[in-house]
Amino acid sequence: MSTGQAVCLDSSVLVKLLVHERGSEAAARLMEKILEEKRVVYLPSFAWAEVGSVLRQKVLRNEVRPEEAEEAWGEFRRLGVIKWLDGQDVPDLAWRIAVEENLPTIYDAAYLAVAEKAQAHELWTADERLTRTLAGRKAYVRLLSHM
Repeated sequence: MSTGQAVCLDSSVLVKLLVHERGSEAAARLMEKILEEKRVVYLPSFAWAEVGSVLRQKVLRNEVRPEEAEEAWGEFRRLGVIKWLDGQDVPDLAWRIAVEENLPTIYDAAYLAVAEKAQAHELWTADERLTRTLAGRKAYVRLLSHM
């Protein structure tokens, strides 16, 4: 990573940053580097809803207590390094990427679109399936477990 460059984190990394689970330590190390290098994290404008939904699901499955989810939500909302990227070109680019890469969800493609639009040098994910699908085609995609 280089100082000042844009980076994108998908929701799988963000949740690991907020809730203790497998991979949380790597997510914390990654965020420390991002902050240390004064980088900006670009996210699609719907990412807040996706992160919030995962936190709510964890409460309903008794994986976290409601107050832990509330605290995690507050931490997420206070992350000062986030810039939200939106505009008509993001959904259009996400659709094109989903079709070209044969991705099953537009969510994954949206993070890729934001990374490309923000000229992010890295998109970090904990989704091994996604990295296998994109192997050799999207060089900026990084797997959190390889942090």
